[in-house]
Amino acid sequence: MPADAGAAPSAAASHIIPNLLALPRLVRLRGVAVDAEQSRLLLRVLAEIDLGSQDDMRAAARAVLVRHPYDIARFEDAFDTFIALLRGAHPSSVNMPGRVPRTPRETELPALVPESAEGRDRGTRDINIVASSVELLRHRDFATMTAQERAAAARFLQTLEWSPGLRRSRRFKRSAHGGTLDARATLARSRRWMGEPLELVRRTPREKRRPLVMLLDVSGSMDTYTRLLLHLAHTLARGWGRVEAFTFGTRLTRVTRQVRQRRADSALAGVANVVTDWSGGTRIGDALHEFNRRWSRRVLGRGAVVLLCTDGWERGDIARLAAEARTLQRAAFRLVWLNPLAGTRGYAPEAAGASVLAAAVDDHLPANTIDGLAAIAALLGHAGRGRPVRRQAPA
Repeated sequence: MPADAGAAPSAAASHIIPNLLALPRLVRLRGVAVDAEQSRLLLRVLAEIDLGSQDDMRAAARAVLVRHPYDIARFEDAFDTFIALLRGAHPSSVNMPGRVPRTPRETELPALVPESAEGRDRGTRDINIVASSVELLRHRDFATMTAQERAAAARFLQTLEWSPGLRRSRRFKRSAHGGTLDARATLARSRRWMGEPLELVRRTPREKRRPLVMLLDVSGSMDTYTRLLLHLAHTLARGWGRVEAFTFGTRLTRVTRQVRQRRADSALAGVANVVTDWSGGTRIGDALHEFNRRWSRRVLGRGAVVLLCTDGWERGDIARLAAEARTLQRAAFRLVWLNPLAGTRGYAPEAAGASVLAAAVDDHLPANTIDGLAAIAALLGHAGRGRPVRRQAPA
């Protein structure tokens, strides 16, 4: 038993104690699996430390509630939200990114006991609300961010739910409800009853993860956005798994093995070692031609969603870009153009390369802010459920 267990709790501790059970719920809302045993263990651990120290409380809660390194970023975001609610933030002003809620109740934030004015005056230390700084960055362009702010945006990417959906495979599995009749299994089962088909066996197609292909522009005009888009590729490769990544400027380079490394810094360093056309010119049509000729059948044959990350500045043949973009659209399940310039005010795809891409792709989304990346994650959540209506090319 600690030496100061019999002492009266401080003002900050008296305010935190009634709200401790809200922290596991906030972590669950972020998509981290937390069971009742972890919640009980958290209460036992926090009873042994000084609740007036935010760093000690954060470290203890992380040790109890986080079981996988991939969930650390989500826990940090949930803990910052918990501190913000303790300091009196309104629940409606706190953003809850992550998985898509199934019911309205899953989006309800826990109501916390507000801190009294006396407790705020007698607080032992000031608590910095990191979640509010992320809120301030949601509409900031990545080109105007500092290195620390871009690092915070990269950590925010790990809290989003990246899932292009599932696809039906050619293999089948037994189905208890619905599906088609499995005649072979039904006849084999009928031998138990002297050949009478008393029990009908049904089957349904198995589901697999839909592949995702990323084509990243590393030319000079994309220099301020390339690093964060590579962080996006690393997050998708680590979280979703079935991801193919390519970079292009004046030539096409496959970087799938590099972005699959465990650490983001190691992944970016590996990409920098193999890419030779970094911050150079842009020949999108030539890169798409090489991809369609050499890699299309390998990586797009299973209903892959393609993310084309470029600003649309083309220095090559526009007619070739139009033909190759149409070919890529027909081969992909869905072609999504992520354009950092699309988020700027008054932007219109009037350049030759941008207008050609806008007419060929299925979706055109901005990728220059945190809100833009959240919209991309939301689109991927339902993009794999159905193929869009293809535009008909003019005769």
